[in-house]
Amino acid sequence: MGDRKYNLGLDIGTSSIGFAAVDENNQPIRVKGKTAIGVRLFEEGKTAADRRGFRTTRRRLSRRRWRINLLNEIFDAHLAEVDPTFLARLKESNRSNLDPKKSFQGSLLFPERKDYQFYEEYPTIYHLRKALMEEDRKFDIREIYLAVHHIIKYRGNFLNGTPMRSFKVENIELDTLFDQLNQLYAEIVPDNELAFDLAQVADVKDVLSSTTIYKMDKKKATSEDDAASRKQQGVTERKQEDRYAVC
Repeated sequence: MGDRKYNLGLDIGTSSIGFAAVDENNQPIRVKGKTAIGVRLFEEGKTAADRRGFRTTRRRLSRRRWRINLLNEIFDAHLAEVDPTFLARLKESNRSNLDPKKSFQGSLLFPERKDYQFYEEYPTIYHLRKALMEEDRKFDIREIYLAVHHIIKYRGNFLNGTPMRSFKVENIELDTLFDQLNQLYAEIVPDNELAFDLAQVADVKDVLSSTTIYKMDKKKATSEDDAASRKQQGVTERKQEDRYAVC
């Protein structure tokens, strides 16, 4: 085109770009034997909504598996006393009876009685949960597991009519909550040395309630406080052991 002056017009859309080049007299110009006018088509850009949805689903399912595995660890020893293969049967509950790889046949829930008898008494899992809450008697631990498993797997919703303005951070008593957690850990796992340092509750509360600290920085700060507490606890224990050794 040399030094010839021309004007270029563009029509930019979400899935195409139209273009046209004209001279000073608004006449289409020709470039390499072709009129300089046309359109380029391409695939429309996509938002991250789909990928975000997939990522959210993966996280939700991963957390569900973590909760169920934790529940199985808690109930495993107690279920084994009554029915050693109960959890194994539930794991294969999605297999057809015609599947040669299925290890267990017959009643899935209770080998000593037919499953239909259980469903006649409790048509849905909510009937079982209602009975556990209202009836004053000793239930089969497998029935308790099934009800808790349903609660853990499907957590319901978090809809609450209480307005957000009624929530006050200063009303959270972390020292009381952490002390209760320490007591629960001691009851469930007596040999576990995990314990929250109540002396650092105020510092942890300041970090968590801060509106100027990013989430990752909050996580890092609380982790550092926990590590420092464990280190100091270890030093104290070694000093006590050395003192007893000298005595």
